[in-house]
Amino acid sequence: MKLAKIWMRILLLVLGLGAAGLSHAFEDDEACLMCHKYPKMGRIAEDGTRKVYYILPEVFSKTVHRNVPCRDCHSYIKELPHKPVTEGVNCSQECHSVKNPSTGKPFSHKTINDTFQQSVHGRAKIETGLNNDKPYCTTCHTNPLYNPAEKALPQKITDRCNVCHEDSRFVGKWYNHTSRRIREVKRSSKEIVAMCSACHSNKDMVERHQKAAGAEGRSLGRKFPIAIESYSESFHGKVTKYGNTEVANCLDCHASQANYYMSVHDIRPSRDPKSSLSKENRVETCKRCHQAADENYAVLDPHPSSKKDDNLFRYYAEIIYGLVGDAALFGLIGLTAFETVGRRRDGASWFYRNGTSWWRRSKRGRDRIEPSA
Repeated sequence: MKLAKIWMRILLLVLGLGAAGLSHAFEDDEACLMCHKYPKMGRIAEDGTRKVYYILPEVFSKTVHRNVPCRDCHSYIKELPHKPVTEGVNCSQECHSVKNPSTGKPFSHKTINDTFQQSVHGRAKIETGLNNDKPYCTTCHTNPLYNPAEKALPQKITDRCNVCHEDSRFVGKWYNHTSRRIREVKRSSKEIVAMCSACHSNKDMVERHQKAAGAEGRSLGRKFPIAIESYSESFHGKVTKYGNTEVANCLDCHASQANYYMSVHDIRPSRDPKSSLSKENRVETCKRCHQAADENYAVLDPHPSSKKDDNLFRYYAEIIYGLVGDAALFGLIGLTAFETVGRRRDGASWFYRNGTSWWRRSKRGRDRIEPSA
């Protein structure tokens, strides 16, 4: 029996390495591609979610995780072929085969994951109840391609690197890794608003949290139920919708700019002193765009709401302005209608000449004819 298992592993290894070589993909030392290279491999779980078990070698070989062996993340797999998986990958695990060049220790996302756990979004990968509504790492992060616009490495750069580093394979890895990160990889304002809206505009989710908070005696942020709706009504939201990139999006206010890429993982409620929107920090946050902002300016509400319970003045102001606007519109339409009926009754006809209209003699002696030259 043991001999059969040994031969099975050898066969899988040989076939797997052959498949990896043919696809010119990453190194598949443990023959994972023997099974997982087939598109559409997966199943529908008991809770109705779709589980995907396949990877495309030609795509994965160009991603930022291309050098990470499968079992560095899937460390719970102890044998091949493996038994049904029940644990899943945790983004804070160490990559035992990839070293952090600055420390010499196994690479890990643990530091940023610990920061994320302290934020208002913090959660474990597998959660139940209200915590399951929160975003996990993969909600916002994908496994992006290295500079997909570049069909090939720029030889004028890599040739120069090879003079000293000598190993063209090392140079290719270094270039792909570094060039992606020195480029602007920050999401656009529209993408950020869409990403935040995916959860904060979900009415069912908002209602669940409101009910739970009420039952537990907790207080949610005053703008939590209308965050996206009110942002869309604001000046910031309206000009962002039409492509302006200079006004504030969600993360411009809710994340610190001191270390933006770390602080987006550490978003906190405004009542937290560490939040960029706390009373202590709000003025400085406004000054990022509005240099003359002071405490009076910071009192202005960036999430305007027309709901009666949230802003009574705005609620009635919108009603009054709506009535005034409707009255003015119908008044103008009515005046135009009366004038048209009266002129038609007087026998005038419509045509445009010399900058005015309604010429021709009137049957009632109210002539309006073009003056003689």
